Amino acid sequence: MKESEIKPIFVRRNRIKELTGLSPSTVWRLEQQGRFPKRRKIGPGCTGWLYEEVLEFLRGSEKVS
Repeated sequence: MKESEIKPIFVRRNRIKELTGLSPSTVWRLEQQGRFPKRRKIGPGCTGWLYEEVLEFLRGSEKVS
């Protein structure tokens, strides 16, 4: 399977909380500061984050206050 054929995996808000321990307002603040991956529109009224970008954030994340 070619890399271009692989569909991206999206993570919704509840899973972001489980993975990071961050509240939705903290995620929003970090997004605005460019310190957390930007959410993407998945469909009508549905947003999520690319799983791989969230993993990169977790691997290199600084202590968030």
